[in-house]
Amino acid sequence: MTFDPERDIAAYGRRAGGYERGPRGFLHGEIVRRVGVVAVSLVDGTPEPRILDVGCGSGALLRLLGRLRPDARLTGVDPAPGMVREAVASTRAAVLQASAEALPFGDGSFDLVVSSSSFSHWEDKAAGLEECRRVLAPGGALVLADVFTTRGLPVRVFGPGGAAGSRERAGETMGAAGFAVPLWRPLFARVIWAGVGRA
Repeated sequence: MTFDPERDIAAYGRRAGGYERGPRGFLHGEIVRRVGVVAVSLVDGTPEPRILDVGCGSGALLRLLGRLRPDARLTGVDPAPGMVREAVASTRAAVLQASAEALPFGDGSFDLVVSSSSFSHWEDKAAGLEECRRVLAPGGALVLADVFTTRGLPVRVFGPGGAAGSRERAGETMGAAGFAVPLWRPLFARVIWAGVGRA
């Protein structure tokens, strides 16, 4: 099955209103909670941290980050118009329609970039990671959370179109984009992992 990014965006746009409900919504909420804990630990000593959520969906992670860090300046982007509408309605964040590969922000605009369960949907992962690196301030961090396998295990199991990447490959792509070697943390069932890379 070939991955079609336009079809993927349209499908998520249609699901936007009910995205956080049902069994999938429960799983998504648990992953968001764990990503949020990792994310705020990285800006613990930063006053009014500037945080960008790439692929913010309906805004669940932005809402959590707002509760955990009320002083944070929150921004989200998502390519699906329906998801953007949901996030705008449910968060205090500035939310824009944009893809990871073309972030509409200046260089060094954020202290932290997070992406939870969206990396596997990016059309050009290398370009998206380069954009994440570009918008990070020196010393900033990226939290990249998604389905990741280890090299040598079947990867055509999870993710859009049945494709998931390996942590090794994602780490290499992060390195090529200018990040330090990521530290990997298991988030859920040793299938969902968070890679933390410093700019």
